[in-house]
Amino acid sequence: MKKLKLMAILTLVAWIGAATAENLGGYQTKEFLSTYDNLKPSGGDHVAYYYESDKVDKSQYNKVMIDGIKIFLKDDAEYKGIDPKDLADLADYFHDSIVKQVSDAYPVVEEAGPDVIRLRIAVTDLVPNKPEVSLVTLAVPFAWVADAGTGAAKGKPGTTAFVGESSIEMEAVDTQTNEQVAAYISTRAAKKYNWTKGVSQGVNDYMNSYSTYAYAKQAMDGWAHLIRQRLDAAHGIAPAGK
Repeated sequence: MKKLKLMAILTLVAWIGAATAENLGGYQTKEFLSTYDNLKPSGGDHVAYYYESDKVDKSQYNKVMIDGIKIFLKDDAEYKGIDPKDLADLADYFHDSIVKQVSDAYPVVEEAGPDVIRLRIAVTDLVPNKPEVSLVTLAVPFAWVADAGTGAAKGKPGTTAFVGESSIEMEAVDTQTNEQVAAYISTRAAKKYNWTKGVSQGVNDYMNSYSTYAYAKQAMDGWAHLIRQRLDAAHGIAPAGK
């Protein structure tokens, strides 16, 4: 009887996970967010899902508290030669990038309060670059044709086995009620070549990226900028240049 109950529970968990993945374009969540129920597709040139509560006055949040950033490696990554210090440095890099983006207008604090929004962030499906192999493939420009072909039909850059990639799960939580105020999931596949702009830009960008996590850091800078944009929007501030 106990075995039957256990099997039923495992089946239910698997079904819920499969349903969530289907709703999020096949992305397998890490069960990190407090809930995934309200996420809807967001625009852009990569897979993204977003939720923002319409029951909370988000302009009340003038300060930011950042939880320790979590990192999940992709289960089927072909290259997993990772120094733990690299992961710690990567988490610190993301934290510092967010601080740089927001702190001039929204102080980063360590204590909860009615005007404090708490950010919970997990970098997921991290696939490290294998620099010595990726740099070799760059020495064969004609490989670009086959490489780009993986995304050519939609005008998107392709990826290769050794190009780093990463995704993100992020939510903003009210520090008084623990209510999810906003949530975001995004997948950014790193580019070795840019199909729409040609080989040269891809090579130039990548040849400058000897760090194993260069493209993950690039994605983090983009996500940090997005956080600032969302905070500004909540306060009625238009993006710079508009």
